[in-house]
Amino acid sequence: MQFPLTFLLHLGLLSFTKAQDKCHRSACHATTGDLLVGRSAQLTASSTCGLDGAQKYCILSYLEGEQKCFICDSRFPYDPYTQSQSHTIENVITSFEPGRDKKWWQAENGLDHVSIRLDLEVLFQFSHLILTFKTFRPAAMLVERSTDYGHTWKVLKYFAKDCAASFPNITSGQAQGVGDLVCDSKYSDIEPSSGGEVVLKVLDPRFEIENPYSPYIQDLVTLTNLRINFTKLHTLGDTLLGRRENGSLDNYYYALSNMVVGGSCFCHGHASECSPVQKVRGDVFSPPGMVHGQCVCQHHTDGPNCERCKGFFQDVPWRPAAGLQDSACRACRCNGHSDRCHFDMTAYLASGGRSGGVCEDCQHHTEGQHCDRCRPLFYRDPLRAMSDPYACIPCECDPDGTLSGGICVSHSDPALGSVAGQCLCKENVEGAKCDQCKPNHHGLSAADPLGCQPCNCNPLGSLPLSACDVETGQCACQSFATGPHCEECTVGYWGLENHLHGCSPCDCDIGGAYSNVCSPKDGQCECRPHITGRSCTESAPGYFFAPLDFYLYEAEEATPLQGLAPLGSVTFGQVPAVHGVFREPVPGSPTAWTGPGFARVLPGAGLRFAVDHIALPMDFTIAIRYEIQPAADWAVKILVNPLGKSKHCPRETPWPRPQSFPLPATSRIVLLPTPICLEPDVQYSIDVYFSQPLEGGAHAHSHILVDSLSLIPQINSLENFCSKQDLDEYHLHNCVEIALKTGPQMLPGACERLIVSMSARLNNGAVACKCHPQGSVGPNCSRLGGQCQCKPHVAGRCCDRCSTGSYGLGHHGCHPCHCHPQGSKSAVCDQITGQCACRGEVAGLRCDRCLAGYFGFPNCRPCLCNGFAELCDPETGSCFNCGGFTTGRNCERCINGYYGDPPSGHSCRPCPCPDVPSSNQYFAHSCYQDPWSSDVICNCLQGYAGTQYRCSCHPSGVTPAACPPGQGACLCDPNTGTCPCLPNVTGQTCDRCADGYWNLVPGRGCQPCNCDPRTSHSGHCDQLTGQCPCKLGYDGKHCSECKENYYGDPLGRCLPCDCNTEGTQKPVCDQNTGRCRCREGVSGPRCDRCARGHGQEFPACLPCHRCFDQWDRAAASLSKAVQGLIGLAANTEDKTETLLVCEADFKGLRENMSEIERILKHPVFSSGEFLKAKDYQDSVREQIMQLSLQLKAVHEFQDLKETMVRMKNEADLLLEDLWKEIDLRSRAHTANIMDPSETIKKHYQRSSSAEKKVTETTSIIKNSEKTRNDLHSMFDTLSSKENLSLEKLKQITVPDIQILIEKVCGVPGDMPCVLPSCGDPSCRGSRTLSGHALQQAQEAESVIHNLSDQVQGWKNQENVPPEDIEKVANRVLDIHLPIASQNLTRELDKIRKLMQLCEDNGTDAGRLNKAADEARKVLLKAKGAEKAANVLLNLDKTLNRLQQVQTTQGRINSAITQLTAEITKIKKNTVQAEKEAKDTENKLDSAKQQSVLEAGLSQLRTTLQRNRGRAARVRAQAASAQRQAGGLEQEFAELNNQYAVLQHKTSATGLTKVTLEKVEQLKEAAEKLATDTEDKIRRIADLEKKIQDLNLSRQEKADQLKELEDQVVAIKNEIVERENKYAACYS
Repeated sequence: MQFPLTFLLHLGLLSFTKAQDKCHRSACHATTGDLLVGRSAQLTASSTCGLDGAQKYCILSYLEGEQKCFICDSRFPYDPYTQSQSHTIENVITSFEPGRDKKWWQAENGLDHVSIRLDLEVLFQFSHLILTFKTFRPAAMLVERSTDYGHTWKVLKYFAKDCAASFPNITSGQAQGVGDLVCDSKYSDIEPSSGGEVVLKVLDPRFEIENPYSPYIQDLVTLTNLRINFTKLHTLGDTLLGRRENGSLDNYYYALSNMVVGGSCFCHGHASECSPVQKVRGDVFSPPGMVHGQCVCQHHTDGPNCERCKGFFQDVPWRPAAGLQDSACRACRCNGHSDRCHFDMTAYLASGGRSGGVCEDCQHHTEGQHCDRCRPLFYRDPLRAMSDPYACIPCECDPDGTLSGGICVSHSDPALGSVAGQCLCKENVEGAKCDQCKPNHHGLSAADPLGCQPCNCNPLGSLPLSACDVETGQCACQSFATGPHCEECTVGYWGLENHLHGCSPCDCDIGGAYSNVCSPKDGQCECRPHITGRSCTESAPGYFFAPLDFYLYEAEEATPLQGLAPLGSVTFGQVPAVHGVFREPVPGSPTAWTGPGFARVLPGAGLRFAVDHIALPMDFTIAIRYEIQPAADWAVKILVNPLGKSKHCPRETPWPRPQSFPLPATSRIVLLPTPICLEPDVQYSIDVYFSQPLEGGAHAHSHILVDSLSLIPQINSLENFCSKQDLDEYHLHNCVEIALKTGPQMLPGACERLIVSMSARLNNGAVACKCHPQGSVGPNCSRLGGQCQCKPHVAGRCCDRCSTGSYGLGHHGCHPCHCHPQGSKSAVCDQITGQCACRGEVAGLRCDRCLAGYFGFPNCRPCLCNGFAELCDPETGSCFNCGGFTTGRNCERCINGYYGDPPSGHSCRPCPCPDVPSSNQYFAHSCYQDPWSSDVICNCLQGYAGTQYRCSCHPSGVTPAACPPGQGACLCDPNTGTCPCLPNVTGQTCDRCADGYWNLVPGRGCQPCNCDPRTSHSGHCDQLTGQCPCKLGYDGKHCSECKENYYGDPLGRCLPCDCNTEGTQKPVCDQNTGRCRCREGVSGPRCDRCARGHGQEFPACLPCHRCFDQWDRAAASLSKAVQGLIGLAANTEDKTETLLVCEADFKGLRENMSEIERILKHPVFSSGEFLKAKDYQDSVREQIMQLSLQLKAVHEFQDLKETMVRMKNEADLLLEDLWKEIDLRSRAHTANIMDPSETIKKHYQRSSSAEKKVTETTSIIKNSEKTRNDLHSMFDTLSSKENLSLEKLKQITVPDIQILIEKVCGVPGDMPCVLPSCGDPSCRGSRTLSGHALQQAQEAESVIHNLSDQVQGWKNQENVPPEDIEKVANRVLDIHLPIASQNLTRELDKIRKLMQLCEDNGTDAGRLNKAADEARKVLLKAKGAEKAANVLLNLDKTLNRLQQVQTTQGRINSAITQLTAEITKIKKNTVQAEKEAKDTENKLDSAKQQSVLEAGLSQLRTTLQRNRGRAARVRAQAASAQRQAGGLEQEFAELNNQYAVLQHKTSATGLTKVTLEKVEQLKEAAEKLATDTEDKIRRIADLEKKIQDLNLSRQEKADQLKELEDQVVAIKNEIVERENKYAACYS
């Protein structure tokens, strides 16, 4: 047994050695064998007889006695002894045991489609197929192969008896080339019936194959699976004769006795034998002759089929072995430094096909394709071979100084002169190891491409012949030079390249510059604002440096004090304790005082100076300028408020109590020794009390003239300001004393320099000149002191006031007062009006004439007219218009027909000759009274004689009983001639009123003066006017009113208006409240400062640039936004307790709010503050958005109730505003002429607010509708009072309704507004226009309805793309409206209201026209028609204002019923309207300026009593001047005609062109977009919702489609699986 085994081993070894020899370099192949041997388990058939039990089959035989049918039972494998009837598929494998012809495979009877399949474990090379059949060969069959283990199949060849019938699309006959797919009929004949073969050769030997390893050939000859498909049985036709039932199919079946699949393992010519493949199916033991699939590779190849080179054999590309060519893989050449490599075709082609192996992971510091060179930072040892592990040694180079970080020359090259290991230095590096900088270089660095940097020492700033530091590069610098290269000056020096001697000091001004640091190039210091110059010593144009006495306060402007309290009207006897004394400067002589003059102060009195606008906290010295008259020493006491400490002034104020300081008579200025500390943003008051020492003895008329008080800053109180040397110079030159002297002074240079520096430091720069644009020559002022160059007679630093003795500041300066030296008290006049201060009986602007009633200027005396005239010739004294029937130069004698002695007090009485001269019974030239007998002697006409002792009584003053009119002479006292007088009438002839009475009326006597005893000097009043003699400050006939420039307090006293006359208009203040009436551009309680939006140069107050309004609006919007944010934050805090997580956020919000409020408190904002405020607002808005997200869950439903309450409150407010607007409309009808413009603006703003609320709030509209219904019910209730109210309505003025009729109906105002007129197409009334607009709006509605139908159609089409819908929506949204969408509803409401007005007007027009006629009659009877003409000239303007009010109120939805509500309101308030009409009548008498129209109704009520008095006086004058009635009637007729012309003009004025254009625009807007904009928005919202729904639907369908796709893929996979499973089954 041992011998055969040893023999087999030797035989195997011998065969392996031969195989190696055979495969040394040329191609070698394994032997070809039967692939079925040993693979019975891998051979299967789709049909086998007897697998489920015994099955009968028959054979065709015509021999008698021969057995024809047999049994097939294949349930067990074939065994010649026990299972000889088993015909399984493994029986076809070739074997050489005895009785081989007894074994075959047989399919089931009658099946045409049967397949046999061989599954191989690896890829094999297939050469031929031989099938030997037990029965007939198949009539049709085909052979398939697979190279991917059965996933895909390709047909090798078709076999058929009738190729055209069995395989109609396959070419029959012989192949024309290798691999042609044809159908062969050679092996499909019916004969022989047994033992027939089918032979298939993969490569037809008829064709020559050039490259057996081409992909096409390799694809033909390789396989992993083989499948033989029988598709048709050979029959003899008996199956078609209807004998199927007799078992004819049992005679036909496939039976295969032998099957040979020729092939070999596939090794690409690199193996001569193969070994078994592990872990594969097959027989347990490999029988002899079995062809294995695992190649035993040669030629250094690897892989199951020797398809690649081994790991280290990659120097040449792998290729199949063919013939005698050397196809072996070659080992890589790595010089022993690597055991891994890979093939690189690029390297192979680059080497010319010599070597393509690239070594991997070279060791021993080598690199390269073959590890044949040293790595960087290493170089080749010339004494060692390249294969030596120590062939590469490290470089010894500094990595910072060499190129590429320390690389040296890797190998020596005599041609280049390089030596291995030589370091390659950078440009500025030297040394064997490149570790040193070249001379004058520094800073060896790896990051520097040059290695080192040159020193580059500046020759002007560095020391000569010096080098820089090798490490740092710092050059050796000269004095005051610095920098790495000595290229700049040290801080405080400049001009390295500008000066010969190097750097120079900056010399920055200690106050004008922020520091002593200047620009190193030009020496420019960093100056404070508005300071220029290199050293910051010059002021910019329009700016100046404040002098030492910049904080100067004039005494004449201070508040008077007595003791320790402010003075009111307190006087010392009859002399005021403090009053101003103005002194006119002497031309050509310097002024020795400041300001316009002095304050004359008596002993014990004082002055209070208000001090603010302190720039920096520091110490100040108080300086007082004064003059003493007569010359004597005085003392002064100082008290500063407020007292106490502060953070800037740590020590207490030095004078908690008043301190006394002497005022020498020999000096004009005193510096108080103790300084005071003042700080910014504090309002101080400095009380100064003046007294005379007791031991000196006070003079009877001694007083002190106080010029001014100055606060002198102490230079030593400024921290870090000046040096000790500067302080010494400041005191040495007496800078303070020199600077305080009045008049032009020449300051020493040191003083000027230090004062300039201190001013710049104190005021943080230079101060603006603020030269008055009218009083100064230009905008610039003096550098120190800021004195502007003034025009003639203009004074003040800013040239903002007239000098003493001049007035009327204007573009040409001021005008001299020219006060008359004899007629005026002084040469000083009022600086606004120029009115000089006249003496008692002198008048005129310049006091150059006598008062009315005086003559003989300058010694004015009263006119000597014996009480019968008030005026006389101002020069001669001759009386004018003598009354009481007197005549003569002094009204000293009676006129002809009268007698008496006027100089003696006896008035002139009519001569009774025999009757008075006015009768027809007077027949004398004149008469006289006998002085002894008191008889009246008549000088009779010719033909008349006699005397008469008739009583001469004044007809108006006697009692009608004693002196019946028209019945002869009166009954007088027969002894004295005294007439019987009426009550309160006196005089012998009853010709005057008694004392305390006036206004002699026939039959009634005189009426009391009623002078107010508290406000009048006596109870006597003027006999003609009833004017009482009023005390100072009181006015009015009864002295019951306040005089102009006075006002009444609640106690009834008249107090002077505390107003600045330069900033007020006439009258100066409101006589009820005392509020000053500022002129345009002026504001403040006293009208003493410029208003917002105007310049700050008072009193000019020029308007600001129009850009101010933009900034102001931006500031207002920011303020409003901040207030809204504050409210929002407050609401957020009030709702619930603040969440802990929000505490930090709220704290940041509060800080931001505080900062914004601080910025907004300033009157004018800078752009930087605006940007800061905007940044804070943005941050606040962002934080609020974040907080809103955080608190949304907490406060989501808590705001609901609060919002409802707020909406209800807004609705209530709107309702209240609505009632107020209705009341305003009523007042506009009754007193529209007198409506002040301010009231109109206020109600316009309120109406605009109401309009906004109506637009925004839907619920308020419902409340408005309810209000409208309530108004209707109120109108029905009040209609019963119409008749009574109509009589009162006739007494008031009602505006003409014709304009409204014409606007509504489009017809003249005198025609009735009826439907035919409004329906006429040619009518231009708003009703017709609105009707056209409504019709066109309906047409537009139909167009939009069609569009809506189209959109609805699109909505019904679910397959409409969302993109198209989005385009349509965007197009609708892009429609340009002619007016804003939010205003469209209001404009349409206007149309409806105008139509409603026309209908309502039909019932009310007649009534209103009648009332208007009665009101016009009242106007025609007005007593002041003459003065009212000036107001009526502005009637068009006033009516335009009324139309603006009506237009504004027409925007409210409830305006439909306002017309009837106005009528009701008029009737209800008739009494009040009557009073207002009388006020209007009186107002018209005195209204000569437009400003009166702007006065309020309260002022009219205040002047009611005064106007009634004036009216009574006019009536008295009318009664005493009947002779002028004719002229007045004629003037009245002319005024009536003028009024008729004005009325015609106002009534004829129809709709203006502008109004018509507005109506046309409204009509066009209605034509284009008649339907409600909200409906359009709703439709667009529906479209957006539809788009969202479509998007959701599309997403759902996409999800459904994805599910269907997944199902289809699953079904497809299942079909593929079933196809693979049943591919060989018979269907």
